[in-house]
Amino acid sequence: MEKFRLPIFLLFLIIFGQFFFPHKLSVAETLLESPLDSAPSPQVSESAPQVPEKQPQISFEHPEFDFGKIFKGEKVEHIYAFENQGKGVLKISKVKTSCGCTAAVLSNKTIQPGEKGEIKATFNSGSYGGKIRKNLTVFSNDAETPQFKLVISGEIIEEVAINPKNINFGSIYVGKEIAKTITIKSLTELNLKIINITTSQPFVKAIQKEQNEDGLLVQVTLKDNFTIGRFNGRINLETNSQRQPQVTIPFFGEVVGDITTYPKKIYYGNVVEGREVDQKLFVKINKEDIKILGAKITPDFFSTKITERYEQKNPHCLIEIKLHKDATVGTLNGMLELTTNSDSQPLVQIPILGEIKES
Repeated sequence: MEKFRLPIFLLFLIIFGQFFFPHKLSVAETLLESPLDSAPSPQVSESAPQVPEKQPQISFEHPEFDFGKIFKGEKVEHIYAFENQGKGVLKISKVKTSCGCTAAVLSNKTIQPGEKGEIKATFNSGSYGGKIRKNLTVFSNDAETPQFKLVISGEIIEEVAINPKNINFGSIYVGKEIAKTITIKSLTELNLKIINITTSQPFVKAIQKEQNEDGLLVQVTLKDNFTIGRFNGRINLETNSQRQPQVTIPFFGEVVGDITTYPKKIYYGNVVEGREVDQKLFVKINKEDIKILGAKITPDFFSTKITERYEQKNPHCLIEIKLHKDATVGTLNGMLELTTNSDSQPLVQIPILGEIKES
């Protein structure tokens, strides 16, 4: 009977304590709810907070530079100042520039936190005119801005102006003569003079003509070009200008014969094995009574279909070239040969290029 008295007495204390000492006796209540011989709960240690890695931060005082106006042929130099505002070591791997610019890191490529550095940019205006805007890209280990963009801009003024800037002779029948005129004038007070004129192609001649109110005139003549195909070159002028002593005028065009093909090459690109692909070739007839007599194509997994239109104002042929499914895997190196009744172009060859890939 004695063994039942202790639990009854403890229960009485708990009920009594809830009315008079609810806060102080809550520990006793907890002891009753838990076994007396239970082990204490293990202590869970909180992990130490992770310290963020020290990172560099590149910062430029003035990332954009406008040099204003300069004459064509002049160079501009500018120094971009920067600072490592981060807490890690800044490392510059390279500086990449767009056309017309060169750049060099004047300071050490490894910049400590809080230290400053310099990048020198040089712009050569020789081949530019008018307003320009060029970019420089700084590559570094700055995680937020690994490629920082710098800008150099301005306007390039010509002392010697050329009109037109280049000569397009267009399509000229083989052996035909054609002439173009260039106007050259000074945009300053210079009494402009041409000292010498040369050309890069023997079939293009350039001579100075009389001067008029627009400036100096140069006549450029294409003569005796019997090579069929595209051509290009340049006219070189020597002037008395100190800023632009050398002036270059590009020229280009195409000499055509009795027959002209577009495109000059048939390109299939990458074709998956087992596919059938069509390409088209346009054949322009440039002289009366010229006709396509036949077509031969290699290898044998190609075939052709010719649609002729000789009766029209602009006679031509449309040739469909079919690549068949049995084409073998590997590089395409084919040839389409057209036989004609032309004395100057009895055989016209069009290369066929591409690649057959495994499926």
